[in-house]
Parts: sequence; C-alpha cells; structure tokens
Amino acid sequence: MKKLPSKPSLSLVFFFLSLKIWFIEVLVAQNTATIPVNVGVVLDLEFSGGNIGLTCINMALSDFYATHSDYKTRLVLTTRNSGNDVVGAAVAGALQLPLALI
Repeated sequence: MKKLPSKPSLSLVFFFLSLKIWFIEVLVAQNTATIPVNVGVVLDLEFSGGNIGLTCINMALSDFYATHSDYKTRLVLTTRNSGNDVVGAAVAGALQLPLALI
C-alpha cells in the first residue's frame, strides 16, 4: 500500500505566516530614521498671544506626527522673542538664516 502525501499541517502554515509577518515588522522597524527640518519661529513671547500661539503650534505638530507617524521629516522649532519690536523680529529672523542668504 502506498502512503498518500500528507497535507501540510495547520501549525506549519501558521508558523510560516508568523515568520513572514515578523520579517515584515523587522524591515519596517529598521526604516525609522528621521530627517530634522529646522524652522525659525519669531513671536512676541512677552505677550500672552505669543505664548498661546507657540503652544498651538507645538500641539499642532504633536497631533500631526501622531496621525502621520510614517513621515520621515520632523520640524524642529527654534523660537526667538521679538520683544514687541518689529526691528527686533526682523533681526531675530535674520539670525536664523545662513550667512549666504543674508
């Protein structure tokens, strides 16, 4: 009597499926490097509106990256106080630029 070839057991199929999912997870986890993008923010931090604006910007960034965690770029905020002075705001903004652009 000949033996019939046996069907692969369910546990073997489950093992290979789990192994494939694990390899995909490892490959996705290795690609988590972020690219920082420096952004200058000039606000009048002595005025409550400036502090509220900065808080809103930080909350918006936090919410955005919580929703879009697959984005590789990350905004890095550099804040400067304008001191309720238009010229001070312009100088604070100019200090953020590389010398080649000034």
